[in-house]
Amino acid sequence: MVGKISEKQTINFLRGVPSEEALARLVSLAAEGYRKVIRQHGTDVLQYGHFAGFKPLRDLIGNLHDVNPERVIVGNGGLEMISLFLKSLPTESNIIVEQASYDRVLLDAKRYGHHLIGVSLTPEGVDLNQFENLVTKVKARAFYGIPFHQNPTGINYTEENRKAVELMCGENEILCVWDVCYQGLRYDGKANDPIEISEWGPILASSFTKTISPGTKCGYIVVPNHYVEHLSGIIVNTRINPNLPTQAFIADFIESGKYNDFLAYLCKLYKPRMDALNTALNGMFPGAIPVPITGGFFASLTFDNISIDNEAAFIESAKEAGVGIAAAWDAVAPNFRAEMRKKGLFTRLTFPAYEPDRIEWGISKLKETTNLFR
Repeated sequence: MVGKISEKQTINFLRGVPSEEALARLVSLAAEGYRKVIRQHGTDVLQYGHFAGFKPLRDLIGNLHDVNPERVIVGNGGLEMISLFLKSLPTESNIIVEQASYDRVLLDAKRYGHHLIGVSLTPEGVDLNQFENLVTKVKARAFYGIPFHQNPTGINYTEENRKAVELMCGENEILCVWDVCYQGLRYDGKANDPIEISEWGPILASSFTKTISPGTKCGYIVVPNHYVEHLSGIIVNTRINPNLPTQAFIADFIESGKYNDFLAYLCKLYKPRMDALNTALNGMFPGAIPVPITGGFFASLTFDNISIDNEAAFIESAKEAGVGIAAAWDAVAPNFRAEMRKKGLFTRLTFPAYEPDRIEWGISKLKETTNLFR
């Protein structure tokens, strides 16, 4: 299959974008949906609206997570909602994060003056002994984690691991924030278990970026009752209102059943691409990925023979071979960066945008490039 790809072909493993096939399929659905809700709601979605978002969508999300919709705030993407949460914390707060996590969140946290403390990841989730030691010795305000198809490693927390993290956070008055944007994007035929939310939390943040489209820019956060007023004050002083036509479209998309149908289509579309990635990585870089990928958008790959001194040259050589990659050090918690750099070049690979043949070809080109540096 690799041989079918022309030497002139390229692949960019850098950006976690949906496939063009998925977006093309969405065009008629979105055109019909936006037209419908604009006509139905008229100026209600064209005028300034409530800062917390379109109420019917908040009601649907509240029902999905079995919480009072007043605890749901919908905004312009999941990252915006996480960023507003980070802004709501006292300056210079200690935040516990996974040893490698979503780089944009880590960068945002540092911009707000917060201190990031990493905890090791295992194939089951975080290292619970290390996490317990941290939460009892460090006065942390929050923990941020990605329990389903973790970005960038692809790890899926076990239910036992996730609940242990939630329990320790609750006992130590730490806000536990789960970013669940990949929860519905599982491609191995199984389903991820829902997260139960109590009065105290955990806080859930999510996005429709990967399950519908990046251009719609819609995400949400579910916070405890006692935190709604505080976070609301931050939001009101940051932006006036979110994109209401998009939120109305998404509410209708969900209510009509078309959202679940589209999600099932995505899982079917992305499964052979995931399988191709797993096969290629296991065949050409055995033992280099922490777990088999079962969903989401990302896998991490460490090139153990690429040092700090030659990582720039390696990345350029891969580019000349037609493969776009980059060092993923911004995704690594500061206290893990030096240790991980000793192990080699840490990268993040995305796969849903490409056909299986192209993925296999790209991984083979990376293997050829690594051989040049041995």
